[in-house]
Amino acid sequence: MDAIVIPPEKEFEALINDLRVLMDVTAVTLHESNTAGKTGDILTIIMEGNFTEIASEMYDRAEKLFEKHSVRMPYKIVDSANVIHKLKDGNLYYLKWYLTGRPLFKNDAAYTKMIEKLPAAQGVFLKATKHVLQMFGKADAMGRGAQHYMGTNSHQLALLTIHQNIILLFGIVGELTSGKAYSGKSINDQQGITEEFAPAFSKLFDRSNLAEAELVELLHTVTRSFPYTGNLKIKKETVVTTYKKMQWMLKETRKVYNEQLSSCEVTLTTFQEPVREKSLKLSETNDENTALDKISRIITKTIKTETIYCFGKNEAVLQKDTLADDEKKGSINFYLLVFEDGLTPNTAHDLAGKIRSKSKGKYTVTLLIHNVTELGTEQADQKYFFDKVISSGQQLYLNPEQHTILNSVTPQQRNLAPAIEYLHYRNTIANILLEHVADGYDSSYTHLTGILLHHVVEQACLAMIRLFLGYSPNYFTIGYLLEICVHFSPEIANFFPARTDQDKRILKQLSRQPWTLRYSGKDIVSTDEMELLEGRCNEFVAHVHTLVNKGLEDMQGKDKSENQN
Repeated sequence: MDAIVIPPEKEFEALINDLRVLMDVTAVTLHESNTAGKTGDILTIIMEGNFTEIASEMYDRAEKLFEKHSVRMPYKIVDSANVIHKLKDGNLYYLKWYLTGRPLFKNDAAYTKMIEKLPAAQGVFLKATKHVLQMFGKADAMGRGAQHYMGTNSHQLALLTIHQNIILLFGIVGELTSGKAYSGKSINDQQGITEEFAPAFSKLFDRSNLAEAELVELLHTVTRSFPYTGNLKIKKETVVTTYKKMQWMLKETRKVYNEQLSSCEVTLTTFQEPVREKSLKLSETNDENTALDKISRIITKTIKTETIYCFGKNEAVLQKDTLADDEKKGSINFYLLVFEDGLTPNTAHDLAGKIRSKSKGKYTVTLLIHNVTELGTEQADQKYFFDKVISSGQQLYLNPEQHTILNSVTPQQRNLAPAIEYLHYRNTIANILLEHVADGYDSSYTHLTGILLHHVVEQACLAMIRLFLGYSPNYFTIGYLLEICVHFSPEIANFFPARTDQDKRILKQLSRQPWTLRYSGKDIVSTDEMELLEGRCNEFVAHVHTLVNKGLEDMQGKDKSENQN
């Protein structure tokens, strides 16, 4: 076999520069590979990201670069997520890479991020040895099975078992010498792949020898046709020959394992684990900026996020009443505007629940989630709201590939007329519904009364949100709308508490959607409780009237002052 050629430093530098043009490279490393007839090093190219499988086209392009720069050595292309996964699973090959790898190039930020996620080397070693020994246990058992079938002249079963064991052993060798078991391939393909990283196994079957090529084909034929062999004639000498090859392969595979094991054991004695800062959980984080960063990561991992802005916070929110006593300390609710590529129903609700759960109630969020295309299509108040948040809010995340957001924007002067007209119609609807409730028209059936009050509160919330923020929601549960209102009027959190069982029952009635009437049955809320809910709704509406009137007075006064200037 040709000796490994280590190119001059300049050639390495030129190769790596070309590779970085071809792919997003986290690191390029060399590590020793003195096993199974291989001497020298293996070049590992680590890509940023998480790919199910590295495309063959990537290898084809890389191969041309290796030829261009006269680099002749085995190499692997892997992604950083796969490296982390393999080490966590206990892979001896990747452990050796970790212990002996020498970086030729590394993207400091991405490489450090990957290293911080790697498990402790000693733990990987123990898990890896356990895994390989289990695999050898299976191989030994199959070897005994083949020997048994030979003794009973069950030639077909003997060859079938030998073939299965050879494929298993190729998998073990693949994991030990290249980090991957190439499953689903023929013996010829497996041997061809294995030879690159473990030349000793080129002796298993001489593919240029007609008799050995026929032997390999016989193994495949027996496996494909089992249990229907027809008139297939198998000589005992053939079975003995393949059994000896299997035993030789088992012996050589153990040798590879012992070599890799010994190398890792020696290196582990002097290996210094990188210093890793323990990452605080969201529930353990006291710094708000750190909490916002962790929340942003949860969002970006869940949906295809383009950008996130924080435009406010409250330390007393509606949800806080439902938290356990040990969760109420320092509870903060952040208001986040999120643009994503696409829009999934209930995303705001599901994500808010996940964040609340991960923080154990310490941090909650009110999420305003919209498709990124709305930045270019929305007009009037909605555009005013988006522009205002983008210009004055705190940007928490921006997709590196997103270029259309966010050049600095300046909100245009707002035209209040559309919001006032919208407010008028919401007020009309709410008053008519309240009159129905007050007249006792529906009091005999609490389900219907609850639906009417639901619409009263919804109309009031929509009117306030449009007037004070210029915003039109795309999600309409009562709890969600009230949370948004708390942003500009914290007192609203007190109108519909959820402290007692009674509070929760009547709040459930208020939150019922109209479609639930299709399945409504017996009243479950007493008349007294419905009267309490009606009273709270009336107090809420009175507060809204006061708030809106004062807000309109201030806004219109400000407009007059600006026009005079």
